[in-house]
Amino acid sequence: MKSYYMKTSVPSIAVLLCAFIFLNSCATSKDSVLQPKDDAGNGKDALFSSCYVIMNDGSLHNYSTLKLVTGVLITPHLVADNKVTINARDIRAYQDNQRYAVSQKLLSTKKGSYVAKETLPGFAVRIMKGKLNVYCRKYYNGNNAVAEYFLQSGDDGEIVAYSDQLMNELVKDSPKAADYYNSKIKISPRSKKLLATADIFNNSQLISKN
Repeated sequence: MKSYYMKTSVPSIAVLLCAFIFLNSCATSKDSVLQPKDDAGNGKDALFSSCYVIMNDGSLHNYSTLKLVTGVLITPHLVADNKVTINARDIRAYQDNQRYAVSQKLLSTKKGSYVAKETLPGFAVRIMKGKLNVYCRKYYNGNNAVAEYFLQSGDDGEIVAYSDQLMNELVKDSPKAADYYNSKIKISPRSKKLLATADIFNNSQLISKN
C-alpha cells in the first residue's frame, strides 16, 4: 500500500511543480520587456537583422520584416511580413531593421505624445545600449517636435526621465564618466554630453569586466 501511494504521489508532485514554474514564468514575462537572447546565452540581443514585437502580455512574435506605416488620415501602425497589421496599443516594444523602441506605457512620465516620427506615436527609441541605456522620444512642445530623453540601468531597469541627479546616480561607479559629465566642458546641445557620458560609462564597464 505504501509503495502505491509513493508511485502515485510523486508524479502528481512533479506535475504541480512544473505547473507552478510555468505560471511563474508567464507572470514574469507579462511585466517585463526582456529582449530575445542569443543561443549562446551570453546576454546579447538577437541578431540585429531580426524583427520582432513584444505584445502587451509579454509574448514575443518574430517576423522577417517590420515596417512603420504613416500618412494623412492613416493611424500609424506596423506591418509585419507585408501582411500582418500591428497597432501601437497592442504592443509594449518592437525591433525593426533599424531601431528598438518601447511604448510610452513603459516610460516613467505622465506626459503623453502622439508624434509618429521614425516610430509609432509616443514610442521611445533606444539610441545608446549597454550597462546604461539611453532612449529618446519625440513630443510637441506647442509648435515643434522636440526630444525627450530617458535612462535605464541595464535591460531590466525602469526607464526613467533624464535628469542631472539621475545621471549622476547611475554613473557614480565610473569616476571617468562622472568627472566628464560634471566638467565645465560645454557641448551644445546638452544631449551630446549626455550621450558621450553614457558611452564613457559603458566602455569603462566593459573594460573593468575584462
